[in-house]
Amino acid sequence: MNIKDKAAGVRRLQRDEAFTDLIDDIKKDQGDIFFNPYSSDEDRAEAHTIVKALNKIEDRIAHILQDEAIYDKKRK
Repeated sequence: MNIKDKAAGVRRLQRDEAFTDLIDDIKKDQGDIFFNPYSSDEDRAEAHTIVKALNKIEDRIAHILQDEAIYDKKRK
């Protein structure tokens, strides 16, 4: 898949309310686990891992859009 198609797909995801709500809900759920004083160390560690994974997805999305911007600038 070329950079323009990837970026278009990423922008569709960013505009998709169901997708963004899902990500936000997962982050909230994991935050609730992390900040619950009665959560086990294992539960907090898992919540931390999930949040890190979501952050990696968001970083990849930003990177794809940045790659497209660089591609566009070079082609001008």
